[in-house]
Amino acid sequence: MKKPILMSLAFTLLLACGGNPLDGGDPVGGGGGALPETPTASGVPESLRLDLKGASYVPGDPTITIALSFQDATALNATYVRTPALDRPDYFAYTFQESTSNRYVIAMVRQSGSAKAAAVMDAGQFANYFGGTTYARADVYSLPLAGVGPRYNYSGSYVGLMNIGVPAPGGPGGGLGPEQAYVTEGRALITADFTEMKISGGVDNRVIINPALDDDPVLDSISLGLADIAADGSFFGPVFTGSSDAGVYGGVFAGIEARDVAAVLVFYPYKNPPTVEHGLIVLTNCVDAGGPACSP
Repeated sequence: MKKPILMSLAFTLLLACGGNPLDGGDPVGGGGGALPETPTASGVPESLRLDLKGASYVPGDPTITIALSFQDATALNATYVRTPALDRPDYFAYTFQESTSNRYVIAMVRQSGSAKAAAVMDAGQFANYFGGTTYARADVYSLPLAGVGPRYNYSGSYVGLMNIGVPAPGGPGGGLGPEQAYVTEGRALITADFTEMKISGGVDNRVIINPALDDDPVLDSISLGLADIAADGSFFGPVFTGSSDAGVYGGVFAGIEARDVAAVLVFYPYKNPPTVEHGLIVLTNCVDAGGPACSP
């Protein structure tokens, strides 16, 4: 997939429709939302899946299997290894690289209850990058009971991967070497109204986390625009930076009384340089887990 030249949603979609993301999840649709889109056979809209065909993740495992359509994998299903140095709060990092001359791909994953999701990205080589996002629900889903109030809030941490970064370890360097994606983090809040079946949210305190930088650059807050929650607990809507359209998000609620939520984002955080970010939010509701943006 070529690096974007303009702030737009003209993604090049390289996906086959099939398979179920993150082994064991229900096939779930993209929901209604402000930007309706027909989901793939796996249930994840193509504008979120991009090059990611599937992922198999079991919490705590030292490796995971990622099916990413990109140039440097000799087989479609590649084994990614745990890379704790890239972990962020609540999210676990895995990486793949065939040799130090080839692309360095990062996968960030998390499971909360029966909701799980992944974001995958390399920061590019030879003017191209590859990546995508996916989510799944491992078991049942039911609506919250009437009158539970705070259960509609979900707060915790956010993690993202950018298609720009720093030279990957080893390799030829210069204009030939692969890059390692910048990892971003922030504070997330999702609110859901299961009476009106609407969702919205946002991420603030966003920073780039990278040991090669002297300071952690502060990034703009982002908003998850108002979207519909479908009967199966899935959703799909717009991402904004300020009042400007920046991309899309989608995901699914999971568990008894919608205890957990998994959401992924594909958006353009800023124009100069033109940059794409793949984001990940997997949370438990404020009643059961609390969180940095939960309030009485």
